Amino acid sequence: MSLMADSVDKQGDSVVTLLDSGLIRYALGERDQAIQLWQQALEQEPGDARALDYLQSVGALPPSSPADDTVGGATLSHEDVGVSTVDRSTESMASPFTAPPERVEDPAETGDLEVEPVVADVDILVRDARDKEESGDLELALKNCEEALRRDPDHAEAIQIAEELRKRLEDQYLEELQPLDRVPYLRATDSSILELSLDPVGGFLISQIDGEITVEELLMILGTFDRFRVLSSLHFFLVNEIIEFR
Repeated sequence: MSLMADSVDKQGDSVVTLLDSGLIRYALGERDQAIQLWQQALEQEPGDARALDYLQSVGALPPSSPADDTVGGATLSHEDVGVSTVDRSTESMASPFTAPPERVEDPAETGDLEVEPVVADVDILVRDARDKEESGDLELALKNCEEALRRDPDHAEAIQIAEELRKRLEDQYLEELQPLDRVPYLRATDSSILELSLDPVGGFLISQIDGEITVEELLMILGTFDRFRVLSSLHFFLVNEIIEFR
């Protein structure tokens, strides 16, 4: 066990400590332990916003109704990068005993109507992603690809485009953070930050921004996380004026 994890275990079991301990466990790749800590926090403080957000973001709870948040006058949508957007409300909800739907006869099969070939929704999303990429809107292009992959996880072209877009965006986000020896600090108030539905990556990242650690050090601390998610979260915080650099 790492020194960071040991230090957490020696702390008290307050709700805040449990939440922060869960973030560290999650950062260490110990997802089940993180969920247990967040569940303990929720038992101590039913309805705690952070506990609910963290459990929802990792699929341990169904999501609440989405709503937009506002920080510093900017409207922050749950679709933004660095914010938990996974909707698991329909997963595993269908009864295994539900009778199969009755088959409705397709007029096209009977020859009664002439039907033009229909382009699948996934292909439309991928085509739109290509168009957005060509126009320079890389983030929207990636969102289209991710939606296509949500519907068809094995779509080869969507996988390829998404990988290319993440690499380009990662380079773009890293460039805007240069030089990496700058120190980010929080501009938003604690109450405003708590209103954001941050996923565990965003939550752990924001907890490390103390006005002393440089960007380079942050990237090292969060080295176990997906680098694109870390950089996209920093980008989100920066463009929405949640953080600034000294």
